[in-house]
Amino acid sequence: MYKNIKQIVYFILVVCLSLGSSHTLWSQTSKEALTKEKKQLEKELAQQKKLLEETRRNKTASLREIQLITNQIKNREKLIQTINEELSYIDVEIEEVTKEITQLQTKLDELIDAYRKAIYIAYKHRNMLDKANFIISSENIHQAVKRMRYLQEYSNALNRHVLIIQQTQATKKEKEKVLMQNKQEKMNLLEHKNQEKTNLVKQQRDKDQVVSTLKKKESQINTEINRKIKRQKAIDNQIAKIIEAELAKAKKSVSPKVEAANVALSADFANNQGKLPWPVDKGNIITNFGTYSHPEVSSVLITNNGINILTDRAASVRSIFNGKVSTVSIIDGANVVIISHGAYLTVYSNLGSVCVKPGDVVSTRQVIGNMKSDPNDSKAELHFEIRKERTPLNPTSWIKQ
Repeated sequence: MYKNIKQIVYFILVVCLSLGSSHTLWSQTSKEALTKEKKQLEKELAQQKKLLEETRRNKTASLREIQLITNQIKNREKLIQTINEELSYIDVEIEEVTKEITQLQTKLDELIDAYRKAIYIAYKHRNMLDKANFIISSENIHQAVKRMRYLQEYSNALNRHVLIIQQTQATKKEKEKVLMQNKQEKMNLLEHKNQEKTNLVKQQRDKDQVVSTLKKKESQINTEINRKIKRQKAIDNQIAKIIEAELAKAKKSVSPKVEAANVALSADFANNQGKLPWPVDKGNIITNFGTYSHPEVSSVLITNNGINILTDRAASVRSIFNGKVSTVSIIDGANVVIISHGAYLTVYSNLGSVCVKPGDVVSTRQVIGNMKSDPNDSKAELHFEIRKERTPLNPTSWIKQ
């Protein structure tokens, strides 16, 4: 007789085991990285907007204004691209969660159906499941103990089954909540994307207006561009001479102690790539590293061996790492400081005043001078370079972003 009870217990146990909980894990790492990048771009755009407003108060139209708007357009395009990538991840999340909800519903239907069958079987054998009669009708004490154990297993299995149903229902509700949050997040991102597209169109119109204004002053623009290019070439030539002098000095007999110190300093500098501090407390990169055509005068090719950082006039300029001042020069009415860090050099140009001299040992973040101050301009541009011997390096991959 207890064989029927065993069948009921085994049936419920098998249902509980075969319908165990399942879930899909979704990695958030990539999405979090995109969200972080989006926040950084929004921060940069806010800074550029502030700088643009200040520039417009200083001058009605200038090359700097063109540079700022061009950089804003680039950052806004990157922001829209980042939002698109975020939307792609959310679409995948929505698809995954929807799939999980479907699987949970299927599992829930199976659990409820199995529970109904278990209850029906229990009802059919209700006489056998009467605890007192079932145990009393045992042929001996050994069989009575066995029957008590099966009845207990039946009760536990049924309770476990009910618990799995409740847990599955709770998990499904939680997944439905996540799905609604994902859909809301997608709607917010789409709205953000549309707003950024509107801003992008407006900025492109603003740029066209400024370009149109500047074209009326073509001779003034060319004069300003040529002056900047001439000044930068003079700085580049001066730097090249200093580098050659440094390399020639290095070829001469140097004590093993000094040579070892330079090797160690070079390695230390290299190990801090991407973690070096900015040469100014606050600023915005207005001109990037590399060779490219001028934004509005395509016939003019610009070669920038570093970056130009727009900062406050008379702002403090700091050494980005421990080193030794190689030279302090005056080029086109502004100071240029070059600091040696073993095999690496850092260049700080367009300083109004300096507080170091050749041969001085400086430490990381030590003030070496102040930006040149123009009474008609609330801002100043620091030209900053990093080199390894003769080779210019992109500072944006070395300083902390």
